[in-house]
Amino acid sequence: EPAQGIVLLAPATPMAPLVQHEVERKGLRHGRRLRVPLLALVSVVAVAVSLDLAAFSRSGKAASAAATTAWVGKNMQPELVVEQSGGLRGMALGVLFALLMMGCVPAWRAIRKARELQRPYQLQDLLHGGIADPEADLTKIITFIQDQVIVPIDERLPGRPFEYDLHSFPFVPMVLVIGNHSSGKSTFINSLLGVSTQETGVAPTDDGFTVLERWQADSTEDGPTVFGCPGNRPFRELQRFGQAFSGHFRRKRKVLPDDADMPFGLQIVDTPGMIDLPLTGSIDSDNPTGNQVRGRGYNFVDVVRWWAKRADLILLLFDPDKPGTTGETLEVLTKSLAGLDHKFLVVLNKVDQLDNSVDFARAYGTLGWALSKVIRRKDIPQIYTMYNAGFDAKVGTHHKLPLDDFAKRRLEVIAEVCRAKERHLDNVVTALEETLRQVSMTAMVLGAIQAKAARRLVLTWLVGAALVAAPLGVLVWLVATGRLALPGSASYVPAVPHRSSWRAPPPTEAHSEDLTFMGMLGVLSAYTGLLLVLSAGCREFLQQSRRLQRTTLDDSFEEVYADFFIHNDGEDHRARWMNVKPKISSILSSIICASSLKPFPSWEMVKIDACLTKDVWHLRQLARMLRLDANGEARPSNDRAGAARKG
Repeated sequence: EPAQGIVLLAPATPMAPLVQHEVERKGLRHGRRLRVPLLALVSVVAVAVSLDLAAFSRSGKAASAAATTAWVGKNMQPELVVEQSGGLRGMALGVLFALLMMGCVPAWRAIRKARELQRPYQLQDLLHGGIADPEADLTKIITFIQDQVIVPIDERLPGRPFEYDLHSFPFVPMVLVIGNHSSGKSTFINSLLGVSTQETGVAPTDDGFTVLERWQADSTEDGPTVFGCPGNRPFRELQRFGQAFSGHFRRKRKVLPDDADMPFGLQIVDTPGMIDLPLTGSIDSDNPTGNQVRGRGYNFVDVVRWWAKRADLILLLFDPDKPGTTGETLEVLTKSLAGLDHKFLVVLNKVDQLDNSVDFARAYGTLGWALSKVIRRKDIPQIYTMYNAGFDAKVGTHHKLPLDDFAKRRLEVIAEVCRAKERHLDNVVTALEETLRQVSMTAMVLGAIQAKAARRLVLTWLVGAALVAAPLGVLVWLVATGRLALPGSASYVPAVPHRSSWRAPPPTEAHSEDLTFMGMLGVLSAYTGLLLVLSAGCREFLQQSRRLQRTTLDDSFEEVYADFFIHNDGEDHRARWMNVKPKISSILSSIICASSLKPFPSWEMVKIDACLTKDVWHLRQLARMLRLDANGEARPSNDRAGAARKG
């Protein structure tokens, strides 16, 4: 609109966000102008309704004329008074209707606005710049999505299954190192730090989790102190694992040599070696498997899962002596690292201890076969073969294996460790996206199960009520129609045997009362038995339905996503379902009936879809911008004029 001084610029210009804001402001002003015609329309409808009501009230003037004539006087016509009172009554009802309509419109708008995603930020086009602090914006958006979209749904779920999947800021990027005992974890960390800080040996030497970080001064902190670290707010969540864990958790900050590979602003987490331990818990109702603590005093699998979800890189180390997966390693791979295979690197360490290529092929093949049993996909992840630095002198110069190639592999692993800082924000966005999708899947499947259980419960109550009321209804109908006379009533005639030679004496009053009492007692007893049978049947039916819900979770999932699977094989959804299914099974096991779950309205799923399509894309652009700034690279620009000048 050039007449009003507003020029719509091209999207490539730096002024496009300002113009967009001006257009939105004008649209809001035009929307306010639309309220006048809307209120005028409501007023016209109210007047029409009032006239309709006035005409309707005139039809009752004959009934009210006699009452009105008693006090209006002789000089006033009763018809005029009735007509005026009817019109005033209709006008009053019309005004009341108009006020009601005017109040309903803002209320409806407020409800609709509350159901929409009210972002306290703008999704700008990042190609034009204009963001002073991208990291603050990224933190603000992630916190808003977690608080306004994920938490309201998670709070309605029993046990809050997604409570510990949320991110707290700030926290330092980290690398998690796990593996069997004596797989070279501590030795690799010492070579990465450039100093010997972790105990090494063939036997298990470390019994706890240790966080190592490059710092300006040496310090060692115990678990409770680390829980209150202001620079790593997620650490306070570790308190839920109990005193046994906090007593075996520490953090070491070290002054490292200048040539150390370990960068500042990165944490390395050393873990206890995974071994097969005897069962320590007794098998009872509270501990059906007998292996809840696995001899450590805390749930090792859950602790590793917590670290793995927040780590930016996971190193899974094996050694040639134990290339297969132990029982605890198998449990960690199937539970702790489920759905996180995009983060971890599989490393076959200590290959310098192998004598020839035959031993190497046997160890490599055994590890690949063991991984194929727990990683359910055709492509086995890449296995890095290396040996720890500092042991070159032990193998000699005439080794039959290409140690130089293995040394290059070690450098690649170290490079991946150092690159974890760059992947940090991308991993945070990916974790948020996966949490949103899991929350959506959980809500949709549980919503379908809840609706089915509610229908089944209503049907059970209706059938039970019908079976309970049917005998009473039949009895009342028989008595009302005279087909059945109760003992003691006037129409009751006792049965007499059809024998001409014998006549029964007439019943006395006491005998009739006894018959009446016994008959009523028999009816009540039969009816009580019927109620008990129906109650037991309904209870058994609901219990079987509850067990059936947990055994048919896959069928419920297929029904919810049936339309999506028509033109798509849904491999991504099925892989995600493997992580969501245990949570839903635990939720259903903790409640009596699925109908007691709170429903999940469709507008909450719309919010999640809006975050996945718009906000997550915006967050990835912010993470990319921060990554380019950290590497010192120039941000890409969409300035067509500048590109034309360069051309």
